[in-house]
Amino acid sequence: MTLGERSQEAINSRRVSVFLKVLSVILLLGAASHLGSILGIGGMPWLAKPLLFRIADSVMLPLNLIMALGLWRSRLWAVLTWLACIILLQFVPFLLFTDQFASSPMEKRTLYGLLATHAFLVSVFFLLLLSLRLQKTSENNR
Repeated sequence: MTLGERSQEAINSRRVSVFLKVLSVILLLGAASHLGSILGIGGMPWLAKPLLFRIADSVMLPLNLIMALGLWRSRLWAVLTWLACIILLQFVPFLLFTDQFASSPMEKRTLYGLLATHAFLVSVFFLLLLSLRLQKTSENNR
């Protein structure tokens, strides 16, 4: 069995599949947030926002929608895309260029809270995979 097949089998397990559906709903909420930002709902007009935020909204809205669909259907590509987006579009830019995204202490706390939420979700995902692995190992040792 290849790594891809084992990975797909793991994400098709009941526990991981339910987690991915919950994550899919969270991503839909994120997409709604980006759409609201673009439409100027609940804040300043979109064109008045810094260029970085407009780029982020433009990139993350379709990505969140596509990932939500794939995660709901427990697709391996969606899991890999979700992990890559968290690392490349959240952790790396927010940690390396914090001052570009948050200028006040309150904005920085919000930003770090977002990163903590992502870290928590990724940790839960990998703990679910680990529990499956341990369960499978114990079943094989019987």
